[in-house]
Amino acid sequence: MNVFFAGAVFGSLFFSAGLLSQTKPSLPVKVEPMSATPAMIERGRVLYVANCIRCHNKDPNVKGSIGPEVVDAPMAVMYSKVMTGKYPDPLPAGFVPKRKSRAMQAIPKLKADIPVIWAYVQSVKKKK
Repeated sequence: MNVFFAGAVFGSLFFSAGLLSQTKPSLPVKVEPMSATPAMIERGRVLYVANCIRCHNKDPNVKGSIGPEVVDAPMAVMYSKVMTGKYPDPLPAGFVPKRKSRAMQAIPKLKADIPVIWAYVQSVKKKK
């Protein structure tokens, strides 16, 4: 799928500006709309490939060797897992973890880039 085409068609994404400065991922998150640009989605793809495919699949829709598919993870879950290696407590309504392993290592250097990684993952999400 052409990432730039997906970005143009993708529409609105949601993320919280306050989420990035939040120290406790379990706190409620105020969600505000954000439009993903093709450049943001491409940056997210590059970061996903460089940091995530060691455990998650190259295709975010498919299970990886250690980590699950990530396309259904809400932003709050992705933020918590990247920042702490753990799921947020409480979990977002309706979200059920796909694996119970505790293998995820925190990657706090990606804090500012979580929204673009999430935007990329959402841009390639296959409809069920």
